[in-house]
Amino acid sequence: MLHLAHISDTHVSELGKSVDGLNTRKKFRDTLEVLKKRSPDGIILTGDLAQPQGSATVYKWMKERLDALEIPYIITPGNHDNSSLLIETFNLKNEAPHVILTGLVVMKGEPLLFLESAEEKLKENQSKWLLQEMKGQTQKCILFMHHPPCVCNVPFMDNNYPYKTPEFFQKTVKESGKDLTIFCGHYHVEKELTEQSVPMKVYITPPTLGCLDPDCDEYQISDPRTGWREIHIEKHQVLETSCYYLEDL
Repeated sequence: MLHLAHISDTHVSELGKSVDGLNTRKKFRDTLEVLKKRSPDGIILTGDLAQPQGSATVYKWMKERLDALEIPYIITPGNHDNSSLLIETFNLKNEAPHVILTGLVVMKGEPLLFLESAEEKLKENQSKWLLQEMKGQTQKCILFMHHPPCVCNVPFMDNNYPYKTPEFFQKTVKESGKDLTIFCGHYHVEKELTEQSVPMKVYITPPTLGCLDPDCDEYQISDPRTGWREIHIEKHQVLETSCYYLEDL
C-alpha cells in the first residue's frame, strides 16, 4: 500500500514577512515536523509554494527542509509559482527530479499522474497527453494538479480564480473511458466533489496557510488552522483519504 501526504498552498513568504498576519514559514516547518513522525512513503506538493510569487530564496529555504526529512517528494506548480525557478532550484544534477510539470511517476508500483496548471487552463498538448496516459491505465486513474477542473461552489474562488477550461478537461476525461480521482488545492478549503456527468471525483486539500470561508463572496480566512491530507492507495485505487489540522493533534 502507498501512503502519501498531500500539501498545498503553503504560500511561504520571504524571511520576516507574514501572509494575512500568519507566519507561513512556521506553519510549513511545523507541518514537516508532524509528517516526519507519520512517515509517509512520499509527500506531494501541489503548488503555490511561495508568496506572492515564485522566489528563488523561498524555494531554496523550502528545499533544504524537505531534503532534511529524507522522504521522497514531488512538486507540481500553481499559479503563484515560477516553474522555471522551481526546476532550477529543485531539479539538480545527480538528484531525482522533484518538480514534475506534466508527467507520470510510479511510487511503490502505483502510477500517479501530474498535470501542471500554472496557466490555469488545459493546453492542447496536455489534453493529448492526459488522454493517452489515461487510456493506458487500468479503469481507475489518480491525478495531482493545482486547480480543481470544475465549479466548486466556493463563490469567491469560482468567481475570481477558476480553472479556465473545465469543459475541455472534462471532455478529455470522458473520451478516455476511465475513472479519474483528482487531488488538488488552490481553493483554500477542504472539499470533496463528484461530477455527475463525468467519471471524476475531486478532493480539494486544505492549505497550510488557512482556509477561506467557503460561503463568502469576498476573500476571508475563517479558519487559520494548518491543514494537509493523507492518502492511502492500493492496486490503483484510493482506499482512504482524510484531512488533518496541525492545531487539532
